[in-house]
Amino acid sequence: MALDTKTGKERWKTGRGQSRIGHVSPNIFTNAAGEAEVISGAGDVVQGFDAKTGKLLWSSKNTGEGVVPSVVLGLDLAFVASGWGGKESIKAFKLGARGELLESNIAWEQKKGMPKVPSFLFLKPFLFIIGDNGAAMCLRAETGEVVWQERLGGNFSASPVAAEGRIYLTADSGDTTIIEAGPKFRILASNSISERVQASLALSGGRLFLRTARNLYCIGNE
Repeated sequence: MALDTKTGKERWKTGRGQSRIGHVSPNIFTNAAGEAEVISGAGDVVQGFDAKTGKLLWSSKNTGEGVVPSVVLGLDLAFVASGWGGKESIKAFKLGARGELLESNIAWEQKKGMPKVPSFLFLKPFLFIIGDNGAAMCLRAETGEVVWQERLGGNFSASPVAAEGRIYLTADSGDTTIIEAGPKFRILASNSISERVQASLALSGGRLFLRTARNLYCIGNE
């Protein structure tokens, strides 16, 4: 569905065809011609819709009801989570094609380290991942090649965020590990709030906003 931001009125509403329930937040891809697509994932598919009209432009098979990580875009690729029951993987779909594509537009598939809840983080040329079990991984976004893989420990629900060359990884325990956003795994700092955290950090104006089970914190200089 698309709504007019000034009036709240519905601009278009469309179905996605046969697909099971989806929990995936969409993203917007703008091609070289300046045309915008809504890239949306659901239980069995990842699809592109014309942002102005809602017309279904393409559909690719991506099985996995209950997939939660949001669609992440970069290098004209859509990075998505896929599958359950021992068939979990991270897939990169090439954007720009049209029609019923099935899996013909897959650029690569990586069967290691797919998170069930936290979304991916794209920082050109890398894709950073934190698994629910605390396994952190860096992939080369263009190929899916593993650059490094390390275990932080603990459980994670929050998605990684980045600022000024640093990546912030917040565990359910309230511990935030700050690592270097690069091709080598290097821990820069570690901080604890001693409260349960499942929401992702928000960044604005040089400050961090951290929501715990009981409180909302703003962290930064005055």
